[in-house]
Amino acid sequence: MNMDYYLSLCERIKDHCRQKQWYGPDTPLPGEGDEYYEDGAFHLHVPLHDPHGGFAFPPATEEQLYRTEEVMGFSHPPLLRALYLQVANGGFGPGTGIIGAFGGYCTDLRYDPRYIHVIKEGLLKEYGEAFCMESYKNLFNPVPFDLEQHEKMYGDPSLIILSEREWPPFFLQLCTWWYEEAFYLHVPTGHIYLGRAGGGKTVKGEDGFTALYRNADSLEEWLECWLEGGTEALYERSAASGPSVYYEEAGDVHFFPDM
Repeated sequence: MNMDYYLSLCERIKDHCRQKQWYGPDTPLPGEGDEYYEDGAFHLHVPLHDPHGGFAFPPATEEQLYRTEEVMGFSHPPLLRALYLQVANGGFGPGTGIIGAFGGYCTDLRYDPRYIHVIKEGLLKEYGEAFCMESYKNLFNPVPFDLEQHEKMYGDPSLIILSEREWPPFFLQLCTWWYEEAFYLHVPTGHIYLGRAGGGKTVKGEDGFTALYRNADSLEEWLECWLEGGTEALYERSAASGPSVYYEEAGDVHFFPDM
């Protein structure tokens, strides 16, 4: 895809919000307000507009994106950068709102390399190191999971089961859907996954902890689906996907249909 398409898609998203007279998330969170991250801490955000009249957050600046990318160690994909620069720095769209770069919307975070350092600091302050090491193993003692290699090895499965400590690098949280469920963008491949607590077994026979459901092949496809049918349409894509790798036994890969 080229930049002309990305800019056109951004304009269509803004037009979609104007027609709906709704510039906020599909599923607004109850509470006193949204948060943003600046100067090493989360802060309460005062929205620019009522969500019926405009986006709560302004577009990001190049400087905000640069600082965010410096912390996470890699660049945002071009379309995500365009969204931040042309539409708003998060707080709109699917689920509880697209997560922004520094200075933008970052309420309801789950696991995101842009904010992982401050999430861990908060947990350590509240619960202490011993509890965090035991209860948040994929945050404090993770085993990097090579998602791209796994996809190649097992034929692009629609469902991947991770053990308690496993987590893919380069996995950006796009938004939260419901409770512990969130949509993630895998930057190297561009693939979108819906992540939720999951059981079963990994391909290595370990107890499953997180289930990753393939939701779209690209951010472009994901956003087009949202424009067409909202967050419900995105969620239904994962429920309707095909057979998935479930576990490996004696060299054989077994499959079962997604629920």
